Amino acid sequence: MKDENELLRDFENLEELEKSRKEISKFLIYRNDFRDHSLLLGQKGFQFVNGYFNRNNSRHILVSTKEVRDIDRLTGTNYQLLVSMEPINNLISINEFFEAVHNKLEKDALFIFRYKSQETIERKILTSHAFPINKIIYLHYFIFRRVFPKLSITRRLYFYLTKGMNRSIRQLEMIGRLYAGGYELVNEYFANGYIYLVAKKTKTPAYHKFASYGLLFKMKRIGKGGKEIFVYKIRTMVPFSEYLQEEFLKRNSLAKGGKISNDVRITPIGKILRKFWIDELPNFVNLLKGEMKLVGVRPISKQYLLLYDKELQDLRKMVTPGIVPPFYADLPETLEEIQDSEKRYIKSYLKSPLTTDLKYLYLAIKNILANRLTSN
Repeated sequence: MKDENELLRDFENLEELEKSRKEISKFLIYRNDFRDHSLLLGQKGFQFVNGYFNRNNSRHILVSTKEVRDIDRLTGTNYQLLVSMEPINNLISINEFFEAVHNKLEKDALFIFRYKSQETIERKILTSHAFPINKIIYLHYFIFRRVFPKLSITRRLYFYLTKGMNRSIRQLEMIGRLYAGGYELVNEYFANGYIYLVAKKTKTPAYHKFASYGLLFKMKRIGKGGKEIFVYKIRTMVPFSEYLQEEFLKRNSLAKGGKISNDVRITPIGKILRKFWIDELPNFVNLLKGEMKLVGVRPISKQYLLLYDKELQDLRKMVTPGIVPPFYADLPETLEEIQDSEKRYIKSYLKSPLTTDLKYLYLAIKNILANRLTSN
């Protein structure tokens, strides 16, 4: 491990590189004094950051950059605190930036950054202008800032025009990105229109190559034999909220049907898609690939599977998950009832596959039509 003098020399070398602008462009490192930046952060934001930042600790660093490569150039991997001044909304590669910072921090070290949430921006648009001007401005914002980045046919144009500046990011999406990046949220603070997040490095990043915030995405689920599969879905939740499932299961009780109660991750449009079962249509891709069948136990995440007892976990490995689960035939309400329902289905299926699936399909369709059940 390097001593403080060596680390200070590294900082000075990087500062010289920044001044010369030959290798590190627009990359600023503030070694032990950032009083001038109270103007940039505002008094409240400055005081909040100053509550964590120790000017006399050489393993505390405050930087300003939009580039992942600049973080990679920092010498050492044992920083105790890294503060990023540049609003995260202005970064193109947010996940990669979080991962680069993760690589520079020691275990349980802190990462502090700021951003403007989509909710704050939308609220300002709707309250700063009179009707119908506010609705017109909001519609423009919604289409350009929220729809364009999510569609493959417009994404390239969006980033070409904006250079990644002022991205629209929901608060839950940002927290989801943090947890996916191997962090745990420690504190949050609002000042001068920005949300400051304090995150602790706790584990290895969980990003996978299919991580996306687009309309169509893949969820990692447990299939037959305990094998992980990617289930195709139309997004009904806030992007990256799948990485928050374990945290939500810890903090929230389960509602009837075994789902998380008051799940704020579901978007207003997502509720409509679930009502008409539109979000389930891409499951037929998994059906064609042989990873799912029409009737079968619901493909669930590893975190949710751990809520089940050992007997059911073992039984689930023996069958292929399905698009229409036994839940819609039995309509269980508690987690225990759901487990009993799935056990009955699996044991019956193993004895008589075709008869069991036809029976459960009939009962499921009957209950869906009679009770107007939505997709869960």
